Amino acid sequence: MMSYPRTLVGAMTGFMILVLSACSTPEPTPTAEPVVTETVETPKAEVADSLAVIGDSMSLAVAACDTAKACVEASWAVGTDPEVNSIAERLSAVTGKQPQTTAVARIGAGVAYAEQAVLSIRATKADIVLVLLGANDACAASTDDVTTPEEFDASYSELLSGVHNELPDAELVAYSVPDLLWLWQLGRDDPETVSLWGQSPSCRSLLADADSDEPEDVERRDAIDAVIDEYNASIQEACSLIEQCTFDDYAVHNVEFTAEDVSPLDHFHASLSGQATLAEAAWPAAEVALEKWDSRR
Repeated sequence: MMSYPRTLVGAMTGFMILVLSACSTPEPTPTAEPVVTETVETPKAEVADSLAVIGDSMSLAVAACDTAKACVEASWAVGTDPEVNSIAERLSAVTGKQPQTTAVARIGAGVAYAEQAVLSIRATKADIVLVLLGANDACAASTDDVTTPEEFDASYSELLSGVHNELPDAELVAYSVPDLLWLWQLGRDDPETVSLWGQSPSCRSLLADADSDEPEDVERRDAIDAVIDEYNASIQEACSLIEQCTFDDYAVHNVEFTAEDVSPLDHFHASLSGQATLAEAAWPAAEVALEKWDSRR
């Protein structure tokens, strides 16, 4: 048998120990179970993102641009023109979301438009519904065509209750009828305005013989003014019967438009400036409605 030097035997023995140590499987070191965390996204708060207006030529912004036709982008309610700063634009500034808008409106519409408006409103799925009607009921082709306060009261009540039934989750804003007598006072001393009013078949109940101070003409205008007061009382009462309705507290009626607020095209409808003035007056009631809508979410 071959013999090896002791030093070599020692070295080989050490080497074998290292090899055996390397080939052996060490016991695993216990570790804690991993903590699994579930990421839950907080849903964004629901915001009022749809708006509808029930109205007439005022809400369609007739004669507010460079044409006697409707100019909805300039509407006090649903317009997009930054100079107007409409209710829709103000709503967007508050919620951070551009609302879907619908104008359920018709040129010359009076409160009798209520039935058609109610049929149309469901499709809008609006969160907030603005209502501005009544001017055409008082500003009629003749005094015989003026809607009586009793008729207005019944139709307006049906309108609000109908809209509420169709959109039970929506907030309603009922606006008072503008002060038409103030409109007459703005233009009565201007010959051009009086001439235009005299040539138009519109609003003869108020604007006929616009520069006359004869007792019968003064009495006729005062009667129209009194009718509008009764309309506004009916609007306030009808709104008070619906929890989800906000009356404007006569804000629109109390607006004193300036000459610049009236369209130079017909000296009757609101100009771009007039639409902005109306939007400013109408916003506080809409803001209250928005707060009520948010509080129910």
